[in-house]
Amino acid sequence: MRKWLTLLALLAVMLFPASAKAQGTVAFDSLYVSIWPEYDTPTVLVINKITLAPETILPAKVTLHLPADVGKVHVVAVGKTADTLSDSGVESTFTPGGDYSQITVTATGRFLQVEYYDPALSKAGNQREYKYSWQGDNNVANFRFEFRQPLQSSNVSVDPPLKNTTVDPDGFQLSELTQTAVKVGQKLSFDIRYQRDTDSPSTSFLKVQSTAPLDQTLPGQSTWTTWLPWGLSALGLVLLLIAGWIYWSSGKNNRASSRTRKRHVIGRVEVAAHEQDQAHCTQCGKLLQPADRFCRACGARVRRSTD
Repeated sequence: MRKWLTLLALLAVMLFPASAKAQGTVAFDSLYVSIWPEYDTPTVLVINKITLAPETILPAKVTLHLPADVGKVHVVAVGKTADTLSDSGVESTFTPGGDYSQITVTATGRFLQVEYYDPALSKAGNQREYKYSWQGDNNVANFRFEFRQPLQSSNVSVDPPLKNTTVDPDGFQLSELTQTAVKVGQKLSFDIRYQRDTDSPSTSFLKVQSTAPLDQTLPGQSTWTTWLPWGLSALGLVLLLIAGWIYWSSGKNNRASSRTRKRHVIGRVEVAAHEQDQAHCTQCGKLLQPADRFCRACGARVRRSTD
């Protein structure tokens, strides 16, 4: 019986520590660290892109050690693929510390991205110096370190030296170093030095570029040449309506003026005929009635044209 108890105790010692260690340190299939000094702030933007090992059981707790001067994490995103990364609904806990800060993320997908600003960029005149350290928190099958040289900088040196220098469309020079099979506890450090005569961030020197030539029509976009025929047709229709309204109004006014003139002529004719039918006394000028033969005012004999 005692032998069986001893055997079970040995098995527990062998299995449980290994299980606890496996749960505490999630293995990374890849870790991509990109360093952007003085990009949009006077500090250093550090971008960590992580791919968990395929055998990782999800959800998983992923913990990263950050520099002690980091006050907060700006981006924590998780996705089932690299193209579906999102910071919506991500559970994470940031813990500031003395020797280092710490971020713990609940990974519901194998792809993670963690971004923060490190204020530990040393400046002395035009000299700049920064040191990045990977604390060896996890097993990393493929480790890639990238340095993005700030615009308006020169005399760059990185220890250990980086390779594969390229230039991106914005004019940044990119250099990198890759390493495989990085074990838990294996620390990696990179010392970066360069010169820069300005404190303005690199974004202030970026040129705004159009995504397409100005004379190129994008899908769903209409140009003035597309609408010109419709505009001219609408303008012509409006002019025809205005001309028709003016013609109708002028014709109506002419007809009204003609009727008014006719009424005036008829009135004048009637007045003239009426005045012609009336007679006045040739002696005193008083108005005579048609049947009067003697003036009712002065008694003079009425002389009419028919007499």
